Amino acid sequence: MKHKTIHALFDYWNAMRAGRPAPLRSEIQPGDIKRILPYVFILEREDEKTFRFRLAGTGLCGVYGMEFRNHNLLSMWQEDCQSSLAHALSDVTRNASVSIVEYTAATNDHREATFEMILLPLAQDNGAITRVLGAAVPVDEFPWIGDHLFARQWIDRLQILDPERMPKRDRAADAARRIIREKPPVVSAHISSLANRRPPLRSERSYLRLVKAALSSNEQS
Repeated sequence: MKHKTIHALFDYWNAMRAGRPAPLRSEIQPGDIKRILPYVFILEREDEKTFRFRLAGTGLCGVYGMEFRNHNLLSMWQEDCQSSLAHALSDVTRNASVSIVEYTAATNDHREATFEMILLPLAQDNGAITRVLGAAVPVDEFPWIGDHLFARQWIDRLQILDPERMPKRDRAADAARRIIREKPPVVSAHISSLANRRPPLRSERSYLRLVKAALSSNEQS
């Protein structure tokens, strides 16, 4: 994990699950994570190839210039990336794993930006894990992001992790409480003008490294 938003969501999720495989969907309160909420989303698993957005923050929608609700996350990737991401999502929902995805998105005029995404399991009241709590945030803070639509994206690195084997982060509960206290950032969204101009997110190339292991201490810092 590299981006502070990704760290923050993981710390909140980890504190809320309190040693269980996953927290309940009903335990996740938007007001608790208002600082990072613009880049947070929730997916619902319908089948192995369909993970639909049920919620998506305004910051994420603004970055892509589209509304994500009801779209299938896997449809945003070309076939070889779809297979790898579907495997990761399946592991998250079936085995309560954590997945970290580093990827690149590109515009038709050859602008590129790197992103980091985290995928975390959420349980229903009956214990079944059918939801995924996630966040996706641009690592590169280019001023043109949000004004130029992304036309394709590809995975650079994908990790599937066992949260019980991940190095413990000190004061995770304190970090979660700090998230709750912080004020949300002002998000500049372009939804009104770009909502009907959904980009065809099909990458022309993909670069993938699949890792199934615990994070090293360097990756956690």
